[in-house]
Amino acid sequence: MDPMAKAFEEAKKNPKMRKKLKIKAAFSLLLFVMFLGVVFITIGTIIASKTGSFLGMTQLDFLKLRAQYGIIMMFLIIIHLAMNRSIMKKELELLFG
Repeated sequence: MDPMAKAFEEAKKNPKMRKKLKIKAAFSLLLFVMFLGVVFITIGTIIASKTGSFLGMTQLDFLKLRAQYGIIMMFLIIIHLAMNRSIMKKELELLFG
């Protein structure tokens, strides 16, 4: 069995850890959905730069939208890293230690 799967199974049995895992899972899902939005905006920017517009938006419109999404994504990534700092710390110890 995968060690992470085993850890999740044990955490599911603990109500406090289960709540924490649900919050992390919801946040990860939000981050993933926002990432898909960034991919769509990037593709729209490329298409609009070649054809002049895409879905009624010009390249400049897409670039403005991309800048706003970029700021939101930066904050979401910072929160994600803060929520998972203990896991990241362990991974970095494994990588460099």
